[in-house]
Amino acid sequence: MSPKIVIAMMMRTGWCLVFIVFLLASACSFTRKVQTGLQAYEVKQYAVAVKLFENEYAASRNPQDKARLAFLSGESYTRLLDPASASTWYLKAHEDGFGPDALDRYAATLKQQEKYPEAIRAYEELLKASPNNASYRSSITLCRQAMDWKKNANADYTITPVAFNSPAADYSPQPVGPGLILFTSDRDNRQHTGTYLWTGRDFSDLYLANTNTGLVSPFDDRINTQENEGTASMSADGSMIVFTRCFPGQTYDAWCKLMVSYRRGNNWSDPEVLPFVRDKINYGHPALAAGGTTLFFSCDAPEGFGGHDLYFTQRDVRGQWTEPANLGPVINTMGDEQYPTVYGDTLYFSSNHHPGLGGLDIFKTWLDAKGNWVPPLNLKAPINSGADDFGLAVDTFAVLPEGVLLQGYFSSTRGGVSRMDDIYAFSLIGTTTPEVVTATTPPVIKEVEQIENTEIYLSLSVVEPVYEIPDDPNSPKIGTRPLPNGPVIMTEGRTDQRFKTDAQGTMLLKLEWNTPYIFTGRYRDHLATSYALNTGEVHRTPGKRITTVNHVMELEPIFKGKEIVLDNIFYDYDEWAIRNDARPALDELALVLKTNPAIRIQLSSHTDCRGTEEYNLELSQKRAQSAIEYLISQGIVANRLVALGLGESSPAVNCICEQCTEDQHQTNRRTTFTILD
Repeated sequence: MSPKIVIAMMMRTGWCLVFIVFLLASACSFTRKVQTGLQAYEVKQYAVAVKLFENEYAASRNPQDKARLAFLSGESYTRLLDPASASTWYLKAHEDGFGPDALDRYAATLKQQEKYPEAIRAYEELLKASPNNASYRSSITLCRQAMDWKKNANADYTITPVAFNSPAADYSPQPVGPGLILFTSDRDNRQHTGTYLWTGRDFSDLYLANTNTGLVSPFDDRINTQENEGTASMSADGSMIVFTRCFPGQTYDAWCKLMVSYRRGNNWSDPEVLPFVRDKINYGHPALAAGGTTLFFSCDAPEGFGGHDLYFTQRDVRGQWTEPANLGPVINTMGDEQYPTVYGDTLYFSSNHHPGLGGLDIFKTWLDAKGNWVPPLNLKAPINSGADDFGLAVDTFAVLPEGVLLQGYFSSTRGGVSRMDDIYAFSLIGTTTPEVVTATTPPVIKEVEQIENTEIYLSLSVVEPVYEIPDDPNSPKIGTRPLPNGPVIMTEGRTDQRFKTDAQGTMLLKLEWNTPYIFTGRYRDHLATSYALNTGEVHRTPGKRITTVNHVMELEPIFKGKEIVLDNIFYDYDEWAIRNDARPALDELALVLKTNPAIRIQLSSHTDCRGTEEYNLELSQKRAQSAIEYLISQGIVANRLVALGLGESSPAVNCICEQCTEDQHQTNRRTTFTILD
């Protein structure tokens, strides 16, 4: 991949380096001449691909091919950060019969253009065809929320595009002195000898803008090269700069790394890769804090929560950087968290997965008194829009006029296709000093004031699992997503109180010490889940005023009519009695049934292939009935349960019976349940 992919585009879109698994053997060079749209698409020449796809679409007379070409054209425009053109082609693909993916993409691009009513109609059409899809329901809710945020935009903000924007992409501003802004751009640069075929524009470099004189000049020649450089952070004293550079490999792919350079008099040292950077992982968006001793950044390490996550590392007294640590699930999601910046004790970052107005939105968070990150707060409109909004930086060098609390800059694609990424200046008007919160420097380097512990809170997150195959509850779970604006019932003794989660699916409740509680989370088309907490059993840390209990409540979607395997319910050969190791799974199922008293299930049993079909059918019926009787013994009413033996007719592991291992036979001797109504 060409070096600019991740800095200027791929890390903006969260695009995976290995998107196409069927690479053409002859298409290893990113600069290779291509003849078809698919060839251009496979080697990520999206600016070339859109023209070829559109020509091929016009020439094709095959409806299936036209649908595929239209969808790929939409995908290409998405990677060119052009949602308006992308939506046109996704709609064509949908009308040509491509399938629900085209309509889903169409709705997402409408949201990016702030066409929320049209997006809602598209999601409603998807939901009508797939009524159990909670993602479509959540998307409708989030579109309505975005409309409300847009309507009630904060009038205390003034926002204007800066004078040094160009028709190319300009982004990631960082004030580095009075009137001096360091930023990234892929504007025309005579030092470069080629065109970046992903975008059809130049390669990216770092630039310095003087807002007083209007002069824009390339940054130091030791930093800028023929490759792609971007998104830099300079230490407060100007002695160190950390930035991203993408290195070309043997193919068109490249891996982006964090580089560091030190000022030596009037010159910068030759940049070096930071020592913690690993191969075949993309790093970017550095943000120095705490006098240059703490570095936040984003990367797509495989052990993360999905997409790009935020990490931090610290520099010790010997100048050595520690092993990076993930900022955790409060901040990071299965989507992309990118572009961290630090102001005082607040960490700003952008995410395309936390609920927002569309695309990347800017959020802020900070550490609470216990050293935990608080749930991120969306800055809402007018800072955020349906477009990508990212890279907010407060100008600490600015002399604030009377009545102005804060000034700074951020990046956005809201200006339209021809403007690409632009940099915007913002001012916050007010009469009071902005709230100062606890330090964003990770808790390992900041001690919290020791004060008396008098209060206890529950921080509750309500989420649903995300399956590798969306409509298959037996496929692996690959993450979670929040369930916004859902009811939670708090039971204390005989008293119930009803609360609702926020747009991030979270809530913070103040509790009483030495009190038993039961919290029940409910959400449409999901199984309710309960969580019991006795605050009398919570450990009180001496010298702490506040104790916060964190809990994630995971609500399973209801898959009506689909067989779900109950893990760890096995039977001995030729037996139907419930083994002791099966009781925990059946106890958990009994709890689900008690929490959801309106549902009725069919419990099915399967045998292995040994024995006759008639015998196995009878044996499986006995096993299913045995599980039913166990559930009845746990207080479940019999008329909510149906037993069905399926014998050997539907094995989980297909093997020649005489050659099956004992483990394979054991796997086939399984119990499942199906929600009937």
